[in-house]
This record gives sequence, structure tokens and C-alpha cells, in this order.
Amino acid sequence: MTPRLLVLFDADCGICTLTARQLRRWDRAGRLELLSLQQAALDDRPLVHDTAAGHPLHDELHVLDPASGRVVSGGAAVLEIVARLPGGRVPALLGRLPPAAWAIGVGYALVARNRRAISRALRLETACAVPPAAAAYGRGDP
Repeated sequence: MTPRLLVLFDADCGICTLTARQLRRWDRAGRLELLSLQQAALDDRPLVHDTAAGHPLHDELHVLDPASGRVVSGGAAVLEIVARLPGGRVPALLGRLPPAAWAIGVGYALVARNRRAISRALRLETACAVPPAAAAYGRGDP
């Protein structure tokens, strides 16, 4: 069986947390492990801990493939997630084509750069349903 793709998201971000909740619903086959970056910093798995220590997790979405140790970020991470969801293989393949990959990267960067404002506008500041590990990590942007 293929190891689950580890999705690292910011539990202090309303839009990130809402997206993580939706991914849990869509992932009927259990191919994703969603872990807040706040929890990743405390994780006892060396690969997860090293990824948390060595990547700017607050800047963008990251996914970690435990089988290969490969870390992918931003729009490319979105495509990795989509490929693991039901019916997502074809959209993920199409998304890797140069014009689509560029558009996904630009769209992702715009949302990521404005995620706090988008969360506030959608009143998602209190959307966090992740256990209070974030309190031990500290709140706010680094």
C-alpha cells in the first residue's frame, strides 16, 4: 500500500483550515494525512520534523511524500493533492501542462499572499478545528 501524502497546512489561517476540512471529506480512500504546520514542528517522525525545520511552511502549502521524501510546495502541491483525490488523476495531469501549471502557480500565489485578508473577508478567523497544538507553537505570522 502506498503511504499517505502528508499535507502541511497553517491551522492559524481560516481559509487553510477550511480547505483541510474539505479535503478530509473528499479523501474517502484515506490517501492524505493532514497535519497542521504547528503540529509538524512537534512531530516525532524525523522526516516530518526535518521538513518542518527546513522549509518556510508559513509561506505556502507543502506536501511530503513519505515514500520518496520529496517535498512539493505551492501550486505544485495542489496538483499532488488533487492527484490523490477521487477522480483527480486526469485534472492533475492536465494541470501539469505548461499553460495550466503556470496559471495554477500564479493563482495559488495570489491566494497564498492574501490568505489572511481572504479569511477575514469570509469571516473564517475562527474556523480552526485543529487541536490546540497551535497554542504551544505560538500564534501569528512569523
